[in-house]
Amino acid sequence: MHVMMFLSGTGALVFEVVWFSQIGLIVGNSVWSAALVVGAFMAGLALGNGLAVWLARRWANLVRGYATVEAVAALSGGAVVLLFPYLPALFQPLLAPLLGEAVALNSVRLAIAFALMVVPATALGTSLPLLSKPLEQASGNYAFALGSLYGMNTLGAVAGTLLAEFALIPLLGLRGSGMVAMACNLTAVVIALRASRLPAFAGAPAEPAPRAAMPPAAWRVVAAAFLAGGALLALEVVWFRFLLLFQTGTTLMFAVMLAVVLSGIALGGIAASAWSRAGWQPAAAARLAAAAAVIALVAGYAGFPAAYRFLLPRLPYDSVSLVLALSAFLMAPVCLFSGALFTALGDQLRHTGMDAPTATGVVTLANTLGAMAGSLLAAFALLPALGMEASFFGLACAYAALLMAVPGAGRSALWRFAPAAAAVAALAAFPFGYMKGIYYASAENRFGGRLLQAREGMVQTTFYLVNEFQGEPEHYTLATNSYSMSGTASHNTRYMRLFAYLPAAFHPRIESALVICFGVGVTASAVADLPDVKRIDIVDVSRDILEMSDIVYPEPRRHPLRDPRASIHLEDGRFFLQQTARRYDLITGEPPPPKIAGVASLYTREYFQLLHDRLNPGGLATYWLPTSEMRAADALAIIRAFCDVFDDCSLWYGFGTEWVLMGSRGGIAPVSERQFSRLWSAQRARDQLRLIAVETPEQLLAQFMADAAVLKQLSGSALPLVDDYPRRLSPERRASRSEGLFAWLAQAGESRARFEASRWLAGIVPQAMLARSSALFEERGMLEDALSPFMRRADYSYWDDMASLLRRPDRFAWKAWLLDSNPRKLEIAAGKDPADPLVAEQQAIGALAAGRRTAAVTREQFAALTPKGQVATVLRHCVAGERGRARSLIAWIPRERRGDAPYRDFLAWAGRAC
Repeated sequence: MHVMMFLSGTGALVFEVVWFSQIGLIVGNSVWSAALVVGAFMAGLALGNGLAVWLARRWANLVRGYATVEAVAALSGGAVVLLFPYLPALFQPLLAPLLGEAVALNSVRLAIAFALMVVPATALGTSLPLLSKPLEQASGNYAFALGSLYGMNTLGAVAGTLLAEFALIPLLGLRGSGMVAMACNLTAVVIALRASRLPAFAGAPAEPAPRAAMPPAAWRVVAAAFLAGGALLALEVVWFRFLLLFQTGTTLMFAVMLAVVLSGIALGGIAASAWSRAGWQPAAAARLAAAAAVIALVAGYAGFPAAYRFLLPRLPYDSVSLVLALSAFLMAPVCLFSGALFTALGDQLRHTGMDAPTATGVVTLANTLGAMAGSLLAAFALLPALGMEASFFGLACAYAALLMAVPGAGRSALWRFAPAAAAVAALAAFPFGYMKGIYYASAENRFGGRLLQAREGMVQTTFYLVNEFQGEPEHYTLATNSYSMSGTASHNTRYMRLFAYLPAAFHPRIESALVICFGVGVTASAVADLPDVKRIDIVDVSRDILEMSDIVYPEPRRHPLRDPRASIHLEDGRFFLQQTARRYDLITGEPPPPKIAGVASLYTREYFQLLHDRLNPGGLATYWLPTSEMRAADALAIIRAFCDVFDDCSLWYGFGTEWVLMGSRGGIAPVSERQFSRLWSAQRARDQLRLIAVETPEQLLAQFMADAAVLKQLSGSALPLVDDYPRRLSPERRASRSEGLFAWLAQAGESRARFEASRWLAGIVPQAMLARSSALFEERGMLEDALSPFMRRADYSYWDDMASLLRRPDRFAWKAWLLDSNPRKLEIAAGKDPADPLVAEQQAIGALAAGRRTAAVTREQFAALTPKGQVATVLRHCVAGERGRARSLIAWIPRERRGDAPYRDFLAWAGRAC
């Protein structure tokens, strides 16, 4: 019987993972959609809990009855999995007319999710109540039967969670995993049918007629069970959000955290079943478990900083071992006591005169309804209204209230008052202020800069930070949870702006654009710069990110969300594409990286097909390929998916390891030099192009990396990333940057060879432009060599490259980056007092980058400069051919400091060149 429940739990969790992934592709992956899917699943379980009470009074052989409902769960669950490919088209006519109507749309989403899961979820919800009576008869102990069955079922869920993440979905995909889940449940059916023939389970004696109404004590137990389910599921939501402040939210991390929660619950139920055999008082046990949960919750939150400081140096960051240790410390004790609490409450109900199936059905029904309410309450009320810290305290109070709701507590005053006193003492010791004093403050160390604003919303915890120079904003960073998601740092904005400027050069007239995922708004701002744009649709799931963008754009006239051409859609981007009837000349955006949980569906072949189908003929799509977080196989899976949809796919250099995929619907028509160069005639676009080091149209063409012929050959043997196989991306978020493929693709010399051999470019770009662009790959190589060591050529000399570039009258941003500065920092320094050494340093770099001739500095002025400022000053005279002056300045550098950075390498070069 325990084997049956283990298999049932395994199959149920694999089904749950598959269903949630599949249904999310129909109703969207917004916070509302996810909550509605969870709610629909739990509603089905609750319906099954109640149905089991009715069935138990009509079936003589409950083991055979269990086999029946388990077979229903297996077959109906498998049918949902197999039918899924046909469901999006089936439900599209229902959903599309409601796009933008939140209440009506969410109602239909809930109805769809419930309709898909109601039969298998209801069947799964009947299993525990039906088997509790046969095992009670066999063991003679109801609490043992309930706790052991509950524990084994939950241990099976642990196995299902880990099996799905580590093996099934990577190897078999979602549909194949669903078939394994069905096989687990059907195996449980076979075991149950064989067991049902045993004399102990062949029939059941009649139970006494149920009471007309539950006594008051039973109602108090039901209320306690409701509170227990609500508090634990709400805690799970808050715990997961809290741990995401310290670990990246990949699917692997979520699977490990969920496994820890389920393991704690399972072991708690099994421990309680053993305790019951030693002779316990269920009321006293329930109160002890509730009080222990309060203490463990407070202690876990209070002790977490010390645990994190202890574990971080000993375990790799973002590793399974670290997230396992942190999860076990924070969550496992509370879950252990919660599992014991559930068993004790069920035993109390049994002692009120209910039969075993009724007691089990009622306690599971109350617990499941509480869990459904708790998960929704945490996501939509507690976190956005109170934040994590107050939510932890409030849920500790809920466990304390639960303790008081439990009727009876034994004959001893100790059992009546000691647990309550311990819980109150723990609540009094709650460490208020940790969130802002410790965890928010640590964001500055993790992301850099000064924290401007933190918001705990429904979707994520969002941080905005600013890096300042001389009291003025140099750049902003947007971080969500523990991940630096986007920012306005000068060189990082380059690829985000190229998402818009690159297709605008090739397209004859972009009038309508769709931006999916707003980020810090750099891409949306670049789209707004395009001269012909008449409509911009901006889609994002996070209201917080949209509202907090006022930090970056304090002037409404420069805020892309305030642009009169912009329409804002608070929705999942993929769902919007599925339902909208609009067509666009350009689709682009700032999506999160693909290894964040739930984001892989924005990089699959099916998603790229949606992009293609929502383009006008000749329209263009651009997409981010963040190779710094990938292995070569990951990148090839995405490239293959993109190129399977876009026949003319191409790859372009953004900055470092941030690249841009581009494709069209129907091909790109040949462009004239005048048409390709239009952006450089528009003031706003030209200014921004200069700041991202694309001062001429030829420089834009020199960002080319590969065309469709090369990309399809490279990815031809790779399996594409598709909806059914989301784990074709490796689970690790960071990969080595020394991947040979990445170096070969990005190196300027190799890119130039592919550029000159590209028949695709030759057919759409004037030959004169191609010829002028070919020589500019050398400049791109200078930046790669300086900032990306894994692409550095063998004969690389930074100072030779720097001197060569500095002799050009333009390339201001290029020079600033190579000199370890940026245009914004130089702009700030230009208006400041040079008496400050850091200002003087940046002014020296600015003069060097701009090629300005300035008056010679005195020895005192030179001595007041920082080492970087002194190097820039010497280099300016060296490049200008003033070698005598350069040698004089070098002589002013103290000999004892010439071996320090940054003097050492520079002086060795200057001795030869100057």
